[in-house]
Amino acid sequence: MPLRLKLSDCTGCKLCELACSAVHEGAFNPEKARLKIIHQYTEEGIRIASRHCIFCKKCEEACPVGAISNNGRWMIVDHQICIGCGDCVRACPKNVIYLNKDRKSIICDLCGGSPKCVEWCPKSVITLKEKVS
Repeated sequence: MPLRLKLSDCTGCKLCELACSAVHEGAFNPEKARLKIIHQYTEEGIRIASRHCIFCKKCEEACPVGAISNNGRWMIVDHQICIGCGDCVRACPKNVIYLNKDRKSIICDLCGGSPKCVEWCPKSVITLKEKVS
């Protein structure tokens, strides 16, 4: 169930990032969000891009201890197993996995199937695709 973003409708309000960080980190801090909305100012105007998990499973393949898995709908990190090596961070083509202060991998888990970024988006820019293959 990866995210689908229709960036042409995005206003850049970053409510999705605020929702994500609030749910997962207990603070409204876009830097700690598991998806990123990027504003690029060009001569043509503002260009909005995104970085979000595409559920390519490269992190799962890169994890040497099997701490990352896929339940068919989203990615899961078992923090009991994660050794904080950062292999998943380096393997992520979208650069959206990071290690938290405890050196545990942080990855989008779609808020357990009810993603707050989707719920909070006032323009319905973010929706869910069907299923991770």
